Amino acid sequence: MASYQRLRTSDDYARPDPELKLWRAVLGLAADDATKDKYKFSEGRNMIDQARSWFLQPTSNFITVCYYAGYDPGYIKYKMTKAIEKQEEKENGKKNMWGV
Repeated sequence: MASYQRLRTSDDYARPDPELKLWRAVLGLAADDATKDKYKFSEGRNMIDQARSWFLQPTSNFITVCYYAGYDPGYIKYKMTKAIEKQEEKENGKKNMWGV
């Protein structure tokens, strides 16, 4: 019996399989952590810094998670860099305003 590779269709992408959903959730939670306000979540500053570093200085773990989630690591890094910079600008404004 001949083996063949089935062509993927749009139906294959309509409902992501559970594993894909899991890895996208991992990426989403990391993104949520990275864009949290350090001054609202002062007890979690270390976690926020770690999440930001994970996106800004990608390791093989970051690349693997992006791959399993079905995303391009370079694109995710680009988008998250912009989001983190925007959040840090807000935080710096608060820092200057409050004199923290």
